[in-house]
Amino acid sequence: MLVLNILPKKNYSTYQAILPLQFNLSFQNDIAHDDISRTVLEITGGINLNKYIDFTNRNTHGYNGIYMFNTVILAWALFGYASTRKLEELCRTDIRFMFLMNNYRPSHQAFHRFIHDDLKMPIDKIFTEINKYIEQHDTVDTSVLYLDGTKFEANANKMTFVWKKATTKYRARCWEKTMKCIKNLNRYIKNDLELSMIFSVYHEIRLDYLMDVCDWIERYMNGHGIEFKHGKGQRKHKIQRYYDELKDYALKMYKYTLHIDILAERNSFSKTDPDATFMHMKYDYYNNTGVFKPGYNVQMGVSSEYIRHIYISADANDMKTYIPFMDGYYDAYKTYPKIVDADAGYGCYNNYGYNSIHHIEQYLKYPGYEKEKEKKTKKNQFKSFQMKENENGEIICPAGHAFTLVSSRLDHRSMYPKTNQKYVNEHCGDCPLRSRCTKARKGRTLNRSRDMEKYHKEVRKNLESEKGKKIMMQRSIQAEGVFANLKQDYGYTRLRRRGESGVKEEIYLVAIGYNIRKYHNHKQRKKEEKLPKA
Repeated sequence: MLVLNILPKKNYSTYQAILPLQFNLSFQNDIAHDDISRTVLEITGGINLNKYIDFTNRNTHGYNGIYMFNTVILAWALFGYASTRKLEELCRTDIRFMFLMNNYRPSHQAFHRFIHDDLKMPIDKIFTEINKYIEQHDTVDTSVLYLDGTKFEANANKMTFVWKKATTKYRARCWEKTMKCIKNLNRYIKNDLELSMIFSVYHEIRLDYLMDVCDWIERYMNGHGIEFKHGKGQRKHKIQRYYDELKDYALKMYKYTLHIDILAERNSFSKTDPDATFMHMKYDYYNNTGVFKPGYNVQMGVSSEYIRHIYISADANDMKTYIPFMDGYYDAYKTYPKIVDADAGYGCYNNYGYNSIHHIEQYLKYPGYEKEKEKKTKKNQFKSFQMKENENGEIICPAGHAFTLVSSRLDHRSMYPKTNQKYVNEHCGDCPLRSRCTKARKGRTLNRSRDMEKYHKEVRKNLESEKGKKIMMQRSIQAEGVFANLKQDYGYTRLRRRGESGVKEEIYLVAIGYNIRKYHNHKQRKKEEKLPKA
């Protein structure tokens, strides 16, 4: 009798039987010899990470800190920025990350704890050590530093802004309402309660005094059996109404005072990220309306395509960030570059004086440098920079008259003292060009600083030399090229972490990944140049 094997189900899936063997990954065989993961191991093995990574926060179940750091750096070198969930995914799917983690598969929370707890404090020191290692193994011209800054949008709500001017006005107005309420309370105490005490009225803000008044009302109500009532439909005692009103004013005053303390010397901050300041950004996704957005001003100094130093500031003006940036550079490397090249946003007397004291050549372009190179025409001949001196050192106006020095004083408002001179043209009365030159009743005036002009002359001489032209060209390639690479090529246009410490950690990790990627590319290029050409 023929028996047929009839399957009970038509829709089914078959699986190939496998032998459950455990294979270990071999770095030498499975990963290419010119892969960037080898470069990561080379650099991290060349520096002592044990003195920078904090192992005290890790329990017995924590992953190896060196493995975690290598994995994080490799991801940021490959993608510019990598989230913790991206790191978790890579450790499960990419053979390079499997090897660096020794086949462990940390969760995204494990990566978050490692970055947040173990790398926050020493990340700038690790960045400096990696740069020193690269300097020893690659050709890096540290004598020239190209400086530029950009604004990164913070991870904060755009509509949660706090402005200093408005906060100060609302705080003063709230205190006026508070004192008016206290006057009414004094009148009520005298007429209705028939007590002889009177609360003082202060013109200056005192939160502790306001809380003392509220405490007295509370004690009075408890002592006289007056019940506190809450909610709608409840008839409150009149003194409780004063109490509730003063409590509301006290909460508002506390909020305004807290905002002013957070603002300090800034003009604005975001409630979502109090360390972020509202700044004008070049790109605005609200149809280019030019609105403010919360962000950080990030300064980066570049030498030989490597990011050498970083300074994160809440100041939207680049001019005030130069000296703190250079102080931080010296603290990191114990030396100053011979040349610092930057655009006109950094050119001011304080920065020039700082360069002069620390023997840094003057290559900081100043505001109006491009205007001075314009040819003299009928339209711009009345500009102050077009009025030159004659052989006798006299400033000559377009009509041919000389200016007269009327005052000279020493200005101590800046970091380095300078002499300011005031010149007046005494021949403007009957001059036919007066209507086009000035609207002043006493004639055209000029304010000049010979000290500043001396620095300007030195800057022009350096920038117009052949060496200066090459340096200016390299700055547009290297300093601006770093931000173009990060923002355009890798899409890193907005910060993910909040707070000054979190932003600092994120920016330094981005810079470490960028430098490792550059070092790897330079190393591979040198190997290709050594190979014989076909």
